[in-house]
Amino acid sequence: MAAKPVNVRLIAMNDFHGNFAPPSTTNGGSMVLPNGGAGQKVTVGGAAYLATLVKNLKAQNANSIVVGAGDAISASPFESSITHDEATVDILNTIGLEVTSVGNHEFDRGSAELLRMQNGGCFPAGNGQGVVGTDTCLVNGVYPGAKFKYLAANVNVTATGKTFLPATYIKRFGTVSVGFVGLTFQGTPTAVSAAGVAGLEFKEESAVINQYAAQLKANGVNAVVVLIHQGGQTTATTINDKTCPGFAGDITSIVDKLSADVDVIVSGHTHQEYVCNYAAKTAKKNILLTSTGFYGGAVSAIDLVLQPSKGLVSASANTVPVIQADAAINATLPTGFTSVAKDATVDALVSKYKSLSATLAGQGVGTITASINRATLPSSTTRDETAEGALGALMADSYLMGVPGGADIAFVNPGSVRADLTYTAPGTVTYSMLSTVEPFGNNLTTLSLTGAQIQSLLEEQWNAANRAIKFNTATGGAGRLLAVSKGFTYSFDNSKIAGNFATAGSPIVAGSLKLNGVAIDPAKSYKIVTNSFMVGALADNFTVMAKGSTITDTKMLDLDAFIAYFKANSPVSPPAPRITRLN
Repeated sequence: MAAKPVNVRLIAMNDFHGNFAPPSTTNGGSMVLPNGGAGQKVTVGGAAYLATLVKNLKAQNANSIVVGAGDAISASPFESSITHDEATVDILNTIGLEVTSVGNHEFDRGSAELLRMQNGGCFPAGNGQGVVGTDTCLVNGVYPGAKFKYLAANVNVTATGKTFLPATYIKRFGTVSVGFVGLTFQGTPTAVSAAGVAGLEFKEESAVINQYAAQLKANGVNAVVVLIHQGGQTTATTINDKTCPGFAGDITSIVDKLSADVDVIVSGHTHQEYVCNYAAKTAKKNILLTSTGFYGGAVSAIDLVLQPSKGLVSASANTVPVIQADAAINATLPTGFTSVAKDATVDALVSKYKSLSATLAGQGVGTITASINRATLPSSTTRDETAEGALGALMADSYLMGVPGGADIAFVNPGSVRADLTYTAPGTVTYSMLSTVEPFGNNLTTLSLTGAQIQSLLEEQWNAANRAIKFNTATGGAGRLLAVSKGFTYSFDNSKIAGNFATAGSPIVAGSLKLNGVAIDPAKSYKIVTNSFMVGALADNFTVMAKGSTITDTKMLDLDAFIAYFKANSPVSPPAPRITRLN
């Protein structure tokens, strides 16, 4: 008699980014449910609500496991970042996360800090940080580390050839088992400071997945699930659109090369929600592909039917939003959706960590006269890296003012600007607001570039890699536009950004590069200030700054410069544009 099939449930999340307090409805705290043509927008997120939803989903199937696809920590709100994300790890431990891949943001503070997050120990003391009981080791004077396991199958220690963290994880459910391969995208070193990943090699994803998937199947697992911090996007207007319209992105080139050993992929990085039957989209791979969005607004409930003697029989998934309990909302929710109340244990932890940070968080450091925002896509809160944003320009001004010894021009990459500064009367700006905008803790770094190198740097905004990563179909924009400081101006021709600059001409309009109204001299040397991330090799696909001369770490935190700027210049208004786009 054949053994009975076993039902297994994966409860998946990605890109939590320390958002244990409910995120704002304009930045990850809302989702649109399918409910008629326009759908229904609901408020989502918050770890206390997430914990209840996870418990409810587990109660429906005892054979459940909570998994992640990276970026659980870092680029996080103040209440988490002030604890070096120890608070987030404590809360995810309590919710029951069991295994997750690393993401690029797990490396933001370097590989040694990632190992500390996994294994425990206090944050090193110095520069006003690492104070036990204040910003580190907050539970009885210790930080025990993550109970969940980080996987990094494609990250090797160069000196030994061994993986930096485990590559795989096996979970047994009675007569069946599921094997997990966890990894981040190969280009992670381009998204973090070079010093933080020194001595590590990030390998091509598909070959690594196929290698470990084969090993897992050879070891007898009934299904292989990939947890990968890479993803795609769709043109869907509501969640759970399983037609997966317009699916595209960097994940596709990886999936296309995977072997038949892979059954399910839990993805992330793009902060998009989707449930895709990949075979239906490409007729290539019979793989279920999911992503939940970001900031803990939803989970993927992935249900597998496994036959002990045959392996995977079927796989299906639904995105389940973390809808905050509200009687009025409950009465209008479409069929299949319910709200959840707070879990008392996790809610107490959230309150504890918010209280710890409240004194410093609530301190006013200045004022604004109006909202100062990132550039965003049309009718969206998703940042548009192809366009100039007022907040990035303001950050560049703070770099220029704050750098010891002064500088001529400041550049800020758009990925460093993580949230908007929203005006609420009387316009007070607090420490926590600025920390949420600029959470990485990079140092201001100076270097010298010639005028010719500055033009080359700006042309890198539209190199092939940047054009492929960031593309705004609504405006025809592409690339990653660096924010620039006051006094530096230029124009670019958008019709030329996809051409061969050597033969078709530069997108930079001739003679438009100016500093305080004076044309930039190609032969003259200029002092530049940026953040330490941008002087690494291939930082966001920019290489020119790493080739600058006299590169100097000022040891001044970018956030400290931002705070000092507001203290010195308030009330602060949105700055005027510095970059002119033609065509």
